[in-house]
Amino acid sequence: MKRKIFIGFAILTTLLIAGGLYITRSIDDVIWKLETIITLHQVEILRKNLLTDVKAVQQDLLLKDSPHATTVDTFVKHGEKMRQEVEGCFDCHHDDPADSQLVALHEEIHLYQEALSRVYTTRANAARVYGEKQIAFHIGQQIIQEIDDIIELSSETLSDKTEIAKNSIAKTKQLMTVLVIAGPAFGLVIALFFIRDFTSSVEALLDTTRKLKTGDLEHKIEGLEDEFGELGESINEMARSLMEMFRTLEENQKRYRMLFESAGDAIFMLEAEGENVGRIVSANRAAAVMHGYSVEELAGMRIQDLETPESAAGRAERIDRILRGEWIDAEVSHRKKDGSVFPVEISAGMLEFEDQKYILAFDKDITERKQTEEALQRTEQLVVVGEMAAGLAHEIKNPLAGIKLSIEILSAELNLARDDAELFERIVAEINRIETLLKNLLSYAKPPVPQFTPIDVNRIIEAAIKAAKYSLKGPGEEGPSRPPKAIEFVKDLNDIPLIVADAAQLQQVILNLLLNAVHAVHDRGTIRLATSAKVDGWIQIVVSDNGKGIIESGLEKIFLPFFTTKPKGTGLGLSICKRLIEQQNGTIEAARNPEGGLTFTIHLPIEQASEVSA
Repeated sequence: MKRKIFIGFAILTTLLIAGGLYITRSIDDVIWKLETIITLHQVEILRKNLLTDVKAVQQDLLLKDSPHATTVDTFVKHGEKMRQEVEGCFDCHHDDPADSQLVALHEEIHLYQEALSRVYTTRANAARVYGEKQIAFHIGQQIIQEIDDIIELSSETLSDKTEIAKNSIAKTKQLMTVLVIAGPAFGLVIALFFIRDFTSSVEALLDTTRKLKTGDLEHKIEGLEDEFGELGESINEMARSLMEMFRTLEENQKRYRMLFESAGDAIFMLEAEGENVGRIVSANRAAAVMHGYSVEELAGMRIQDLETPESAAGRAERIDRILRGEWIDAEVSHRKKDGSVFPVEISAGMLEFEDQKYILAFDKDITERKQTEEALQRTEQLVVVGEMAAGLAHEIKNPLAGIKLSIEILSAELNLARDDAELFERIVAEINRIETLLKNLLSYAKPPVPQFTPIDVNRIIEAAIKAAKYSLKGPGEEGPSRPPKAIEFVKDLNDIPLIVADAAQLQQVILNLLLNAVHAVHDRGTIRLATSAKVDGWIQIVVSDNGKGIIESGLEKIFLPFFTTKPKGTGLGLSICKRLIEQQNGTIEAARNPEGGLTFTIHLPIEQASEVSA
């Protein structure tokens, strides 16, 4: 564009200079012609003056010797003026023919002057004077004729030159008019050309910037040249760079959004300043699930709405520490939408974004960890109690055996009445019950070390079912007068691989579960047993009944020691089962059935990665 403008103005300047030079030359030529015309007019005036002077001398000559004759001085003065006029003609520039005419005219005037001189100086007879006068008059008339011819010829020449000058002036005037009109018009055309080119290029650039502003980064500038073309290419390159940056930013945003949404812990972004301190700006799905709200509901709440009054008491101090630049860790209590309270471990710090301070908080539900810690603490306490109970059981076991033996000997040797014999029998039964309790205490406090061997779980289940069926033939816990229960054992034993486990302990666990199920069922019921192999290297054993079941609060305590729903139970059976399964690196869980009863699910590894000892 700059080169085009330079070339355009160079052409315009050249044309204006050429036109100016031509006008100057034309004006100079017109001026020269006018000067020539003026000179010719002056010459013509001189010639007319000369003609007048010659005629005056001729008149003086004709009036000589008449009453009207001029004086000699006047005559001499007219003759001198005539001589000066003819000599003045030589002061002008003439061409060669004109110079020849002037020389001839000058010679004739000189002859005329001589003739006049003879007329005024001759004093002879009158005839001679008359003759000289006629000669002088004749020369004067001839000079007048020649001057008339010269004047007529110069008048024609002057007329021609004047016409030529007029034509030159008219042409110059027309040229100046054309230049005055065409120059600005040409300049305007050039300006319009550049303005059109400039404005079209600027409009293309503005249109591109508007489209870039709306986010259309794929729009490109095409067809521009020169500096605008370079600028357009720079804008295209900038758009490409912005598009790459936008794509990178969008990918990063998607990545971070995916991390934000898929994070297992709750993530909150809170306002840290102003009147809305603690307002939830953003929360992920884990936060919504953890608190029982939707993401949209959390966005209109404050973190204060999720805290318990006890936790809210230290909120101001925590926010103050965060604003001082600390990254804090704390344990607080949060409240779910249903009102339930659960422990939360928070890790929070300050985040600055667009000159605004926010609090970035990571919340983790530590309910399971707390429960594990409490269970571990209870286990440690139970271990201590178990060890004490084991020691006490050893101390009680021997004296108790002596007491039992003594009662049995007395009962056999003495002749007792019926009431006394029943009393002795009840004493022995209670001693047997105490022995069973001591045995269970010893088993729980120090269970035997599992002996891992490859076993067939289905065969162990079959053996446990036979033992459970055999127990149905004898009197139940309700007494010998109660008829046996009608219980159906339904088996769904799939083909599963051999597992590495302790056969005796596993059979003890399954038999204990079956006996509990038998006790839970009323007069008639069903006990289901199922086995299946899992794809992740585990097998599953399910024992289910349709008995009386247990309340929800009791389900949470079912594996705790000394918790029982049986009138004469010790509360150690399921605790021992759980401990034996855990020793074999497995898990056992209990759940209520919708139709009534309980379902116990056992998971055991097929291979033992590590062996657990007591």
